[in-house]
Amino acid sequence: MICSRCSKEIPTGHICFNCGADNLLLQKARTASLRQYNKGVAFAKEGDYSAAVEALKECVLFDKHNFVARNLLGIAYFQIGLVTEALKEWIISASIKKEKNPAQRYIDSLQKNARLLEKLSDGINMYNNALEQFKQGNNDLAVIQLKKAVDVNPSLVEANNLLTAYYLSKNQKSKAKKTIYKTLKIDKRNPKALEYLAELTSSEKYVSNKSSSESDSGETEGYAENGYNEKSNGIFRKLTSVIRTDFALFGAGIILTSAVFITLIMPSTISSEQSTINEMQKRISELEEENLNGTSAFAVKYNNLEEEYKKLQEENEKYQGEYSVKQQELDIQTAEAYIASGEFDSAAELLYNLKPDILTEDDKINVEDLKAQCYPQAGETLYDSGRQLFNSGNLTDAKTDLNKALEMAPNENFSDNILYFLAQISEQEGDNAKAKEYYGRIVNEFSSSDVFSRSEQKLTELSSQT
Repeated sequence: MICSRCSKEIPTGHICFNCGADNLLLQKARTASLRQYNKGVAFAKEGDYSAAVEALKECVLFDKHNFVARNLLGIAYFQIGLVTEALKEWIISASIKKEKNPAQRYIDSLQKNARLLEKLSDGINMYNNALEQFKQGNNDLAVIQLKKAVDVNPSLVEANNLLTAYYLSKNQKSKAKKTIYKTLKIDKRNPKALEYLAELTSSEKYVSNKSSSESDSGETEGYAENGYNEKSNGIFRKLTSVIRTDFALFGAGIILTSAVFITLIMPSTISSEQSTINEMQKRISELEEENLNGTSAFAVKYNNLEEEYKKLQEENEKYQGEYSVKQQELDIQTAEAYIASGEFDSAAELLYNLKPDILTEDDKINVEDLKAQCYPQAGETLYDSGRQLFNSGNLTDAKTDLNKALEMAPNENFSDNILYFLAQISEQEGDNAKAKEYYGRIVNEFSSSDVFSRSEQKLTELSSQT
């Protein structure tokens, strides 16, 4: 068995003696990750984005390097209006795999459409403002902010859910129904929306039964006028709970939203010719008002934003570093397979592009052994290619292949010819000093070479010119 973490052979059992990894648990984790990913895909296809988010969050918990799952998680977040969370997942995904990763395309698309991203960000900020207003008891102002939030960001289901909770607490059933159905249209089986719908349905049945049983006691009119008191109190408590939970959830999120806004939106917005004088005046007024209120709050917000941005950068660098190590381990294993099948050129290309500074000492020894097995053959192939390019007059590409061939095969029976062609290229480029260096190496290192005499003559000619 080969260890999934360090790629070393495990002679017996499933515990790696080299790194201590339990490969049985690693396999189970990957299986669980794949299972949750498949669930996430199925939920997303059905339009059940809340369930997709939960499944995909578990998927990346089991395998944090699964950039495909992070991309889909970002899409699910975006579908329910959580653009900040979506961007965070795409940024992490792009740091794990830089090439041929659609995550970068998603980020670029939003960056190019600065107006859209600004609107979505404004919706989240309005939602956070509404939560703060509810905490302070300013319910009317909070509802205004929530309505604005869903106007600018109709997909923000959390804002719709909070409006639903408020309408239910005020016994405004028809409005509650509308917001519930809006939510379910966006997110097919949103848990909160379904819970509110169930409570609304059960309460309507309760009111209907209550009205029938008390029609003779004279209490029906009062009950219909004031609503279902016990249920209203329960829903008001639920509203308070929702506010408390969501406020904690989005409290840190607003800082990240600001960070994303500064790094992605501002460069496009500043350079945009669509900015109007009215918008500029509005921004000036907002800054003046902020200065009147004092700059300490702004300073704290800026420091928090900078700290959050640094953390995100560090996290990205960590993921990138871990991915590079894993990728190199995979390249070494692939090179071994190429050598075993006689594909020396392919093996040499992989080994040539490795970064020695992130290799372990054992890996460095293994890589040098592998290079010794494939570099001479690959160097000869590059020499043949460079010679043909030289003869066809393509000196630039010939020089590239020949230099690489010399690096891979400095002491082979064709190495003197590589030096001779490089010397001739240097002469034609007018670099006589470099040409003398190549001719000198042939004279000093390859005394039995078939180009020895010509190299000695050339060296004499060039030396006499100086």
